[in-house]
Amino acid sequence: LPDSRPDWGTVEADLEDMVVIVGTGELGPYGSARTRFEAEVSGELSAAGIVELAWSTGLIEWEDGPKPGWVLTENSEPIAEADIAERLREEVMARVGIRRYADDGEMLAGTSPALSSVFLDEDLSFVASDEAEARAYAEADPGNTAVEFDAEAGEWTVTRKAGTEIRVPRRTTLTRVVGGQIPTGFDPAAWGIPAEMVDSIDRVAAWNLVATVDAFLSSGFSPAELLSNVHPADVANTQGTGMGGMSAMRSLYIDGILGRPRQGDILQEALPNVVAAHVMQSYVGGYGSMVHPVAACATAAVSVEEGFDKIRGGKAEFVVAGGFDDLSIEGIQGFADMSATADSAEMAAKGIDERYYSRAGDRRRGGFVESQGGGTVLLARGDVAAELGLPVHGVVAWAASYADGAHTSIPAPGLGALGAGRGGSRSQLARNLAKLGMTADDLAFVSKHDTSTKANDPNEADLHERLAEALGRTAGNPLFVVSQKTLTGHSKGGAAAFQLTGLCQVLRSGVLPPNRSLDCLDDAMAGAEHLVWPRQPLRLGESMPLRGALLTSLGFGHVSGLIAVAHPEAFYRAVEAQRGAETAEAARERAAVREREGAWTRVRGIYGGAPLYERPVARRLGEGSAAEIKDLEAAMLLSPDSRADADGVLSASGGLIGRHSVGQE
Repeated sequence: LPDSRPDWGTVEADLEDMVVIVGTGELGPYGSARTRFEAEVSGELSAAGIVELAWSTGLIEWEDGPKPGWVLTENSEPIAEADIAERLREEVMARVGIRRYADDGEMLAGTSPALSSVFLDEDLSFVASDEAEARAYAEADPGNTAVEFDAEAGEWTVTRKAGTEIRVPRRTTLTRVVGGQIPTGFDPAAWGIPAEMVDSIDRVAAWNLVATVDAFLSSGFSPAELLSNVHPADVANTQGTGMGGMSAMRSLYIDGILGRPRQGDILQEALPNVVAAHVMQSYVGGYGSMVHPVAACATAAVSVEEGFDKIRGGKAEFVVAGGFDDLSIEGIQGFADMSATADSAEMAAKGIDERYYSRAGDRRRGGFVESQGGGTVLLARGDVAAELGLPVHGVVAWAASYADGAHTSIPAPGLGALGAGRGGSRSQLARNLAKLGMTADDLAFVSKHDTSTKANDPNEADLHERLAEALGRTAGNPLFVVSQKTLTGHSKGGAAAFQLTGLCQVLRSGVLPPNRSLDCLDDAMAGAEHLVWPRQPLRLGESMPLRGALLTSLGFGHVSGLIAVAHPEAFYRAVEAQRGAETAEAARERAAVREREGAWTRVRGIYGGAPLYERPVARRLGEGSAAEIKDLEAAMLLSPDSRADADGVLSASGGLIGRHSVGQE
């Protein structure tokens, strides 16, 4: 979709104080942000989208040879590119979006394992491997266990007496069997993540790596180029997760009890911050702040707030932000126990298609539909983006989080985010918008958290109605609602990353996606003065330019995140005001070139080219003895001029500072 370019007034914000979004990457139920936005807007996937998903889920692979081309992975049958969409569309669509859960680990056919109590009706004897093992069984239940040594056989026999309680495995049926898994068959190795890395790190960390690679590549620059222009200590990471590495955590707690083998360093992979650590140590290579929020379902929004604050506070020039979460049996059952999620049988009894169980604002909504995944958001200081000609997806006008005061319920919604409007037109939010040449009337839509729970959706609508009034929004000026979770489900910690990426796509394209699950708006919201719920795509384009938007993200524990984003045009008008029209146009052109180059790099990777992921060589510190490398690293960190050279090696002598700046060759 072509970028829109709305008219703009005077921008007073300094580039040095501006925080801009220069890259986004996503991995969710519809795959990448590209394929998700296609489905979000049109309800369908393009031929290119089908190819991308068929490739990433292992349905097809590119074969080099005398006749290079695509083949079906299952039988190596050649398939013409022109035929892929027609032949594989149905299968690809069955692998994406909200759907019945595919088998995943211990979750099989909508069931989970359990251990039931059974009492022996007669003695049960078995042979232990040695005396120590036999005695260990006796110590576990001495009153019901006898140990004997058979000298003739040379064996130790353990007998559990009749009446002893034992645990027997069985399967239990899940009440929630529909959700938003990442595309069935998705393999991070398709992106070039080495198999040994995929096997040794938690899968959430691998997904985060893929999304971060996508964020950099899609914007046409690499970590090496970034480090050639920004000091490594000014490159930070604020990515977070609501739950951490759940596969690793399950292995840590369950495998030991069941006597299964597990990797020696599984503990580290269960730590929440390690999801982000792999991005920094295995791809970006920055030395800046490492702050990793855990804010339940508002995690990604708080991550962006942290990045915003780091840049505005002078602690970073570039921040890798975002959030991710997994989906597991424990989470599925836990949310079900809280009655927070939609009961699959109840939704089916209402005659609702599984694709539409997530029903934000609808009278028949029954709770949120859980999903997995998340995304990466690359933030940069405005002057850095201008000098490098980075693509700007949006300008972060405001990012903050709020509590809800005293409460008696952890999941109960509140109005804390309304604090962003304290003082009305004199609030910091309003003043920040004014510096970008905007007012409350320029906020065209809101990407709501909209989980489809009975309590959240009307409460959040009320919050935005009150905020619009406080900021002085003109009566009759529609504030459109985007309820993205109706398509993606609720990925918890990754939710706001999906939202923010989608928000930027809407601003740039001028197309508002609909809520296809909305059959009948809840009466509690029907009287809204400002909010409007589209049920069909609105291609507003030049007829009603989208200049800005709000995003709210709400987490258990009363975490309310609110982000305001301005159209990229605000950034270019700031460049023009402070550096001249010629520099602004050069920045636009360079950004467009970067995005085209990034798209081609990604396409080449899909079509059998070089791996899209590249691991830093020798920690970006070059070759030498351990002592030499340590001294080089120390010197690099202490020198303000340190940058990466043409080979991506960090140097205290300055590397290639500014070699990619706009207007320079």
